[in-house]
Amino acid sequence: MTGFLSSVKADLLDRRLLPILALVGVALAAALAYAVLGGGGSTGSTPATSTAPVSPGVSGIAVSQSPANPEQPVAETTSGSSHQRGGPTRNPFTPLPGATSTTSSSSNTKTSSSSTSSSSGSSTKSAGGTTPATPKPSTPAKPQTVYHVAVLFGVAPAGTPPQSLQLTPYENLKRLAPLPSSKAPLVVFRGVTAGGKSAIFTLVGEVILRGSAACLPSASQCQAIDLKPGQTEELEYLPASGPAITYQLKVVSITSSKATTAKAASVFHAESKAGRELLRHAGLQTLPGLRYSTDSGVLVFVAHPAFVAHAAARREKR
Repeated sequence: MTGFLSSVKADLLDRRLLPILALVGVALAAALAYAVLGGGGSTGSTPATSTAPVSPGVSGIAVSQSPANPEQPVAETTSGSSHQRGGPTRNPFTPLPGATSTTSSSSNTKTSSSSTSSSSGSSTKSAGGTTPATPKPSTPAKPQTVYHVAVLFGVAPAGTPPQSLQLTPYENLKRLAPLPSSKAPLVVFRGVTAGGKSAIFTLVGEVILRGSAACLPSASQCQAIDLKPGQTEELEYLPASGPAITYQLKVVSITSSKATTAKAASVFHAESKAGRELLRHAGLQTLPGLRYSTDSGVLVFVAHPAFVAHAAARREKR
């Protein structure tokens, strides 16, 4: 017996049989692995074999016939049997116990949440979307001061008492208005100084001055006269033919009033076209040392400070 086994061992260890022996070993190892892994995994997933007979020649899932009572629940199986393996039959359309209360509670929660969101959204829309913001009241513009000049102008015959003179009144004199008229002008009203202290007139005719008016820019170059309320100036005019004619100019008053910005702007820009044309032809559009401000409606000094002080001193001496 020992000799037989030794002979078999020698045959197996023969080089010609080594490949066959290796192949057999691999096959045994694969069979063992399948038995351990594949067999164990397929045990739990093998489906139960149905014992109900299947009608021959019919493919797909067989469905049993409905019972005589339509209200009786039926358990359908893949084999076509109307009976399930175990447990009581149940109508599939009947809600499970507890499902009704859970569904109702969930619906109420969703409805409440939807109502809250809708209410919140409408409040937000009402608060910020559709309700217009209340505009802030605008601050009214500060009223501006407007000056009104009243003068008397006319012929003053020599030797006539002042109370007997028949002078023509000019109320609320318009800026650049020529006096006594545009056809025979002697002076043109240029406006009032700051604060309504005096009225200034440009000389456009050849006249001799007598009175208390101050000459501007100087006594030797008298292009305009400056008169305060209540002051009078005589102007002796020498026509080309005939005797001299004396006129009298008196500033009766310079009053002020308050006006809206729009009304004040209209007054500040108003002027006599005839007087402007007269000044343009005479080359007297500007006043030396003075500038008219359309923002305040008055004449302001723009010359050298010494000239301004000199002009102010002359006005104070009167």
